[in-house]
This record gives sequence, C-alpha cells and structure tokens, in this order.
Amino acid sequence: MSHQVGIDVRVRGRGRLNADELGEHLTASQQKNLTVDLAALTFIEPAGLVSVAVIIEDAVAAGREVTFRPPKDEDLAGYLARMRMGEHLDFLGVGHTLPQVHERRAGHRLVELRRFDGHDGLEALIETLIRTHVDDRPELIQPLYTALDEIAVNVLEHSGRSHGLVAMQRYDKRNDIAFAIGDSGVGLRARLSTVHPVQDDRLAVVRAAQTHVSTIDQPGRGRGIRRVIDLTGAHQGSVRLVSGHACGAFTGGHPDPQLTSVGGHFPGTLAHVRLSL
Repeated sequence: MSHQVGIDVRVRGRGRLNADELGEHLTASQQKNLTVDLAALTFIEPAGLVSVAVIIEDAVAAGREVTFRPPKDEDLAGYLARMRMGEHLDFLGVGHTLPQVHERRAGHRLVELRRFDGHDGLEALIETLIRTHVDDRPELIQPLYTALDEIAVNVLEHSGRSHGLVAMQRYDKRNDIAFAIGDSGVGLRARLSTVHPVQDDRLAVVRAAQTHVSTIDQPGRGRGIRRVIDLTGAHQGSVRLVSGHACGAFTGGHPDPQLTSVGGHFPGTLAHVRLSL
C-alpha cells in the first residue's frame, strides 16, 4: 500500500532496533526511494527484524526503489543473514551485501524471519515455532500457541493481505521469549474505521485492544488482541502495537496502553509480544 509520505529506517543513537526504541529509527520521507540504513546497528530483536522486512515489502509493492545498507559490525551482518533477512531481500528483488552464513550463535534459540500464507501455512509454522522454543517448558505450549495464533489470524483476516511475517527468539540468559508478527496491509486505523469511529492512529491502537471491537460481525469476535494482552499479564510480559503514526505498549496485562508517536507512517501493523519463562 503506498502513502503520500513514505518512511525510512535510519539507525541512530544507541543503535538498538528493538521494540522499545523502534520509533527513534523511523523517519518520514518524501523521496521515491526507500533508504534502510543499518550501518550503526548495535542490537536487533524480532520487532526490529520484522518491521524492516514489512517496510521494505511495502516499498517494493509501491514501486519505490530500495537502498539497503548493512550493519558495519560483521557479527550483526551475519546475524541478519542467519535470520533470513538476505533471503527476504532476494525474494523481493532488493540488492544487498549480507554474507552467506549457516551457523547459529549460541546463547539463545531463534526462528528466522518467516512468511506465512493462509491458515494452513500458519498452522504448520506455529507448530514449528512451538517445537523450537518450548520443548522443555510444556506449560508454555498453550499460552505461546494462543498468542501466536490470535495475532497471526488478525493479519490474515483484517490486513487485506494474504500473508504475514514472523520472527521469534528465546533468550535463555534473561529468561524470556519474544516474537513479532507484521504485515504491510491497510493498518489498524483503516481497518477499524470501516465499522467504528476512529479519528487517528493513536485511537486505533487503543480501540484494537478493546474486547468485542472487530470488523467481522460474528459473535465472539474482537477478543484476539485483548486475549493476548491478558495472557502476557499472567506471564510478566507485554504487547506492543505499531501502526501508522502510533505505538502502544501494553504491560502487566493492562488494556490501556502507553502511547508514543512513530516518525513517518508505519505501513500495516506490527505486534511484538514478550513472555517471561
């Protein structure tokens, strides 16, 4: 989906492309080309990985040329390659200089950037994610499955896209697990405004988390994101939603988010979920 004002990714400051600091690296752009400048990157987590992938996908669909600058840090460039960023760029026809690597770094478990197409593809992917991350924690299988399924199904049913992108990582040292799911679709405001009054992107984030707010007129719909927020509250976690010019952080299971602004217009929607192990 194209926008009058595009968005660039330019890593700055501490160079941490994570859920908390994502908005600092997104800037509005009037240029036809998209610049993704990761030269100063020092750290990236699933939220950063999926957001970059979504922004590039949106730009390619809109006919924008993409310039991709990899991290100067060779280890980080290798990490992006292991997380399949290079494969994603190849699929979209975007040139890059990320290395060819196969080994994985110790100290955490990861599932690389993956695309899921339709409900059948989603089911198979979730099973893979569960096996990789919680084989030693059976009590987390159902909560993690629920969180992944609720967020991903929202993408398939509401984004206007037939697919989404997901990445996940388990951090054994800090004893938690995080995943991000994103799409380059219509975004929360456009989706919700078809059936609910939504004046801006911030209100769209708030409304998306309210029980029974849905664009599908069926009994029991509109509980997905709220259910995930409740679930993360029970597991000392958080949910972060990014769409348009707004970002909302839901912590401790509380349905009222801490709202911040995003530089530029984030295409589609990004959801980042963290659960304590």
